[in-house]
Amino acid sequence: MSASDEREQLAARIRGMITDVDVREMRMFGGVGFMVREALAIVAERGGSALVRTDPVKRDERLARGAIPATMGNGRVMGDAWLRVPAEQVADDAELADWVAIGIHAGDVLRGEA
Repeated sequence: MSASDEREQLAARIRGMITDVDVREMRMFGGVGFMVREALAIVAERGGSALVRTDPVKRDERLARGAIPATMGNGRVMGDAWLRVPAEQVADDAELADWVAIGIHAGDVLRGEA
């Protein structure tokens, strides 16, 4: 399976999990981004990994679960609110659903709604 196929499969799984909220899909960062209530929550990336927005207060807790700091092309860390979750970590639907919820909640925190 190609890296693009893995991205599209992950995007389809995420799409199926975000059905009861205002969501808009956007192609970005070489992946498929999911804007929930106008805040980017999660991106399905090439190779099946996920870029997830997180509440910076809970960053260390998320890193302990297997996420890694998200970096841009030149290795620069994107900031405390973004983590990359390897494909192996989101292979299980329950685990992916939890990361989707984390991304949505972080957007709510950003808007002062959590």
